[in-house]
This record gives sequence, C-alpha cells and structure tokens, in this order.
Amino acid sequence: MSERHDPSACRRILREAREQGLSRKLFDLAQDLQDGVYRAEALCGLCASDEMDEDDRVEWVPIIVESMLEEERSWRLAESIGIIAKSVGKWPGARARKALIEHLIALTGGLPAGEARVDALKSISSKVSEQRLPELFLLAVENHGMEAKAARPVMKSIVATKNHDMISEITASIIEATPDVAVKFLDNLHRLAIEANLTLEPTALELSLPLLKSADFETVRTLCIHASTPDEVQALAEALDGEDEDSIRFTVTLAGRADRAGDAELARDLLEKAATLVDSLDERTAGRIKRNLAKGFVRLGDKGRAEELAPMHDSEVKTAQSDEEEVERRGHTMALVGTYDGAVATPHLRALARAAGIAWGFGLDIALIDWPTEDLDELCERAQKESGTAGVNHLPALLDSQRIQLLSADEALSGRVGHPIATTHQPVGGSVDLSEFDGSLCMFIGLGRQGLPKNLLDNCPDQFELTGIGASLETAVAMGAIAQRLADL
Repeated sequence: MSERHDPSACRRILREAREQGLSRKLFDLAQDLQDGVYRAEALCGLCASDEMDEDDRVEWVPIIVESMLEEERSWRLAESIGIIAKSVGKWPGARARKALIEHLIALTGGLPAGEARVDALKSISSKVSEQRLPELFLLAVENHGMEAKAARPVMKSIVATKNHDMISEITASIIEATPDVAVKFLDNLHRLAIEANLTLEPTALELSLPLLKSADFETVRTLCIHASTPDEVQALAEALDGEDEDSIRFTVTLAGRADRAGDAELARDLLEKAATLVDSLDERTAGRIKRNLAKGFVRLGDKGRAEELAPMHDSEVKTAQSDEEEVERRGHTMALVGTYDGAVATPHLRALARAAGIAWGFGLDIALIDWPTEDLDELCERAQKESGTAGVNHLPALLDSQRIQLLSADEALSGRVGHPIATTHQPVGGSVDLSEFDGSLCMFIGLGRQGLPKNLLDNCPDQFELTGIGASLETAVAMGAIAQRLADL
C-alpha cells in the first residue's frame, strides 16, 4: 500500500481490514498516517473488528484520543469527534466503547463556544448513555450565542428517554436562563415532546408564556409560527395582547396559525382585532401589515374584507419595458447579501440585474443587504447601463413600486421585510420547510463563492437547503430556484 494521501490511505486500510481481516501491518500503516484525524479514524475503524480482544481495544483508546488532539482547528476536531463517535458505536465491547465516549465528551467540552461545539454535540448526543445527557446539556447551555442550536439534539435524546425526572431537571435550568434563550429552549422542548408523543405538565409552551414580553421579536414570532393547535394559538394571543407594532404583528401571525389548525373563527377574530389597531401605526408600517391582513382574509374566503384593507389597485404596477402581464406580487423577499469587498462593482450590478428579472417574473421583492452604497436610484441606473442582462429592464418598475430597498443585516433579521430564513447548503439543525411559515418570508442569499457570512448564519436560526442533498449552487441558479419555491407557496 504505497498511497501517501491520508484520506485515501485511511479508506484503503479499512477496506482491506473488512476484506482480509486484521493484521499487524494494517495497524502499522494506520499509525504511519501523518494527519492525526485520519490516523484516529483508521485506528478506531480497525478496533471495531470482532477479531480484537477487548483488553487490546481498551489500550488503543488513549492512542486514538492523542491522535485527535493533534488537530488544532476546532471545526475539524468537531468533525473528527462526529466520525469517531459513529465509528465507536460499532465496537462490540462495552468497556472500551464507554472509555472512548467519555473522552469524546471531554473533547467536546474543550471546544470553544460556537459552531464547532454545536456540530460535536449533534454528533455524540445519540451515542452517549442516558446518564451522561445532563452533562451534554450543560455544555450546550454554556455554548454562549448558540445555546439553542447546541441544545436541540441533546434535548431530543433526553426527550427520547421519556425520563420525566431528567426533563424536569433540565427544565429548571432552562427557566433560569435569560428570557430570550429560555423561550428558544422551551420552544424546542415543546416541539420535541409533541414529536415524541410525550405529555408534560405544565407544557413547555405554558412555561414560556410569562417570558414572552422580555424575549426578542423574532424569537417570539418563531414560537408563534410553531403553534399547532387552536389552544396554543389562544394562549399565545392572550400572552402577547397589546396595541404596539410587535403585538399586532404577532396577532396576524397567530391568525394564520389558527387557520392552519382548522379554527377559522379564531383566525377571523384575530385578524379583525389586528385590523382595528393597525391604523395607530405609521402609514408605511400599517400598509405592510394591512397587506398581510388582506392575505389572511383571502385565505378565509372573504375577498371583500381583504379589498377594504388593501385594494389590489394600490399595488398594481405596469411596466413599460414588458408587454406581458405583471405576475401577482407574493410578498416574499430575496435578500441579496453583499459579501464582495470594496465599492459597488460588476459582480454587484450583475447580481442585481439578474435578481430584477427573477423578482419581476415570480412576483418577489428585493432587499440589498449591507451593500456598499446609500443611493439606490444611482445603483439601479448603473445596473441598467452596465449590465446586458435582459431582466435589468424591469428595474425601473420595481424601483417605482418600492419593491427594491437597501437594508442592513440587523434590519432584515428583525423581520422588517419578512420572516428571515438563511439559504445554505449546510443548514444547522436541518432544513426548514417553507410551507410551515405564514406571512412574508425573507430569504437571505449570499453573493459569490463565500455564501452567507458566519455572523448572519449564527443569528438566523431558520435555515433552508434547496436541493435536498447539500449541493452548492451558483448564485443565479439558486436565486431562480428559490424564487420558484416562494412562488409556489
């Protein structure tokens, strides 16, 4: 075996072990691998063989761990923890398996707070014994800034045990967290309990109600989106009752959930309540909310009431550049996140031109996130002059109808142009189902090869993967495919 490329050599070692059985030569070849991560993977795979004595397997545990510790990059060590956790699950002996799992827990705890620890916890939470799950939960709670993401896989394993004492233990620690973090945890716990057909008294949703007024807007709106029964909707509506903009928006969201849950009467009551309060807001904000109210009444079959709130002719804009009819405006937004360095240049203009055609064709709005300009009119003029893309001809009509705007990432994440969802080929916690959301959506799309910046991904818990297999797509292709998905909602 002359292969010196460590990943290939690792695979060949394990393949030969499966085909020909264990040998001293294979262990020597595994130890000769220069990359500690691949050395650990090869040794761990060899130790899974039934031919090995359990005492010998125990002796290899510290060697595997020492190999992993040669990796200084936290993200790659987390990746290795996942690979080794999966491999050690195939070990036939409990004593050696337990010893290595304990080391993996320690390695996870040593990772810095952030994405790496999220990945590691997700990998090992289903592999540890029930008694070690509270320890993993504590590691998730200490993962500041990404607590909820880190905790969800651990909580899933805890709920799967149906150990009420353990669930009560973690619930008590959840309540002690800051209101925003606590609501995220309780939202996860409530949904996991429903999925597991586990009854909790009181429910996690009921425990969250006193905390809602102190939690962030998007955290609470996400909780509202997850309401699945009329009773849940009613409880949230009472807890969030108010006359401010946030309360009105929550009411509209809950009306959609009531309709989805089959209670049209409750949905109508909530819509009418929001309609009586919306005119107290500034004109622009009221206009946006009225459009969502109108959509709600249309879903209930009351087009007359919808017309009273948002007459269709107010939003009808014809384009002089196209002989075709305008596609119905969907209310969703493609948010193009500027990741290119420097001033506005050809890549920006090309992306805007392509987005214009897609937005016009599928009835979407455009938000330009953190672009290096404050002059939208001048930007659109440049795109028309310098881009030969056919879709650029729709820019004036989109601009005139206020369907393009410049925003900061914070403004978009606040829900200003719809519920924020990050598009990525590697969604943390799995891809969301777009059909589960009511109201407007704001889909973040990163320009160029870099994709979305990490700080945006970290602050956008709902993430969407387009292909189903994690394929990375060119920006224009992704925009078109995402636009089709939004138009089909």
